[in-house]
Amino acid sequence: MKNPLFTLCFVLTGLLLVTSCEKWKDQPPKDLGLTNKYCNIQQAINYNHGYPGIEDNSTCILPSNPFAGTYAYSDTILIGEDTLFPAPITFTIQVKDTFGFAINNFCGNANQLIFKADKYYRASVADSVVGKGTQLMCRSVDTLSGTVEFRKSDSSLALEFKVLSDTGISTHKGRAYKK
Repeated sequence: MKNPLFTLCFVLTGLLLVTSCEKWKDQPPKDLGLTNKYCNIQQAINYNHGYPGIEDNSTCILPSNPFAGTYAYSDTILIGEDTLFPAPITFTIQVKDTFGFAINNFCGNANQLIFKADKYYRASVADSVVGKGTQLMCRSVDTLSGTVEFRKSDSSLALEFKVLSDTGISTHKGRAYKK
């Protein structure tokens, strides 16, 4: 060691720096004046709408929510080239979970038609024991496949069902309006 004083100063300076430094602490966030609330659930239709803001998941609209309610529907049935106009139907839609809902009283009996919705206001017949994409409809010999689309402009539903039965294939088409 040629210069012990230099080494001693270097070591003392290093110890002084190490012992005198504090770990960086973030400053508390400033109030940015944000008052709008936004949904932070990825499956929701309105995910991140209103961001930046205050996270509030009570503002979330889940895919099955817009469909809920009571509807009046005038069913148009197409069988081949024939068109039948039965009496108007009143049915209700009950939310089951985030994506699922049930249409009650469509057939006037206890059968529920089960659908799965997506975040784009469309729903398809949910799978069942009958097979992929079909389920029993009004009678035990009827199987249903089809879609329901929610129209934001007037809160109506566009329905299109295909029913395979012992007498052939029929199509149910029409618009249901919220009561």
